[in-house]
Amino acid sequence: MFDGDHHHPDSAPRGIVFAQAARPEEAAEVWLVHRGRALPLRDWAAHWPCARFASISDLIQQWSEHRADLQRLTELPRTAQAIAESGLPVGSLRLEAPLRPAQLFCTIGNYRRQVMEAAVDAGPAAEADRLRTATMQALDQRRLHGTPYICLTSVDRVAAPVGELPLDPELDTLDWEVEIGAVIGAPGSRLPLSEAPAVIAGYCVVNDLTIRSRVARPDLPALGTDWVQCKGLQGSLPLGPWFVPSWQVPNPSGLRLRLSLNDVLMQDDTAEDMVFTIPEQLHYLSQHTRLRPGDVLCTGSPAGFGLHHGRFLSTGDFVKASVTGLGEQVIQCVDPEPDPNTFSPTPAAAGRTMTKEHV
Repeated sequence: MFDGDHHHPDSAPRGIVFAQAARPEEAAEVWLVHRGRALPLRDWAAHWPCARFASISDLIQQWSEHRADLQRLTELPRTAQAIAESGLPVGSLRLEAPLRPAQLFCTIGNYRRQVMEAAVDAGPAAEADRLRTATMQALDQRRLHGTPYICLTSVDRVAAPVGELPLDPELDTLDWEVEIGAVIGAPGSRLPLSEAPAVIAGYCVVNDLTIRSRVARPDLPALGTDWVQCKGLQGSLPLGPWFVPSWQVPNPSGLRLRLSLNDVLMQDDTAEDMVFTIPEQLHYLSQHTRLRPGDVLCTGSPAGFGLHHGRFLSTGDFVKASVTGLGEQVIQCVDPEPDPNTFSPTPAAAGRTMTKEHV
């Protein structure tokens, strides 16, 4: 299924990046990846203490101590040469999520065009122009006087960036949300805005899959959204394929996010459309909880949700999510493994199409 970053060439990292991967039948470890080939990080362990880590999660716990040496190692021409000459094709490896987050956060409603799209979709067609104008004015005010909206979600959602996602038949409104994941590499509490970028170790691609019909609680409308029900599904947050260190991403606001369903483009925008930048999100978040190495912040998703398109994920769908320089993940939706103790004569629907009124 995975053949490198060929579908969108600009999604391929320019420099050497990190992967949590394994040869078939072997345990996963840290690999250095460059131009479709990879070597285990431990190949450099004899001379580089920063290469003596079995997992990216462990490496992130001591990121501040080893960051400088890791940058030197990955920027040496002979490192890239060794990978080119002796590295294995990435397609021959089993890719796992690059890390298991300590804490996992999701920023909601953080792209202007997505918020505007949702507002227009929710209203009558005759009111579209008025709704666009009113929503843009509200976003301008929120930008000036408001703060990000961030929820805490389960780390059990994290899944591999390449593979299969079993869909139970009742999951008829599972929606996609391609995002930039910011990986924290240093502790931080009540960070000044100017210091927020310094705690970022790197970035990765995220697809924050959401059960759209479970976002609101009809039995408790006054309490608003229910993030456990709509964002609690095991395996609903593919992460990776790469961990890309922050020195390779000098301007995260310029990153372009894309998501396609069965090779049809559904989301396509840049992080410049964010209401609040990634440092602003971290500044706000650190006022309310302590950031720790290994935390991941999913920073919001651009316009083009399945709810807008009137199409949700179903068995057989291929989902490709990519971000400039961070790589591309490929997920196929499949039927769940049959339970020998149950029998269901009704197969999963061939397609899941639903209007906003249903949701």
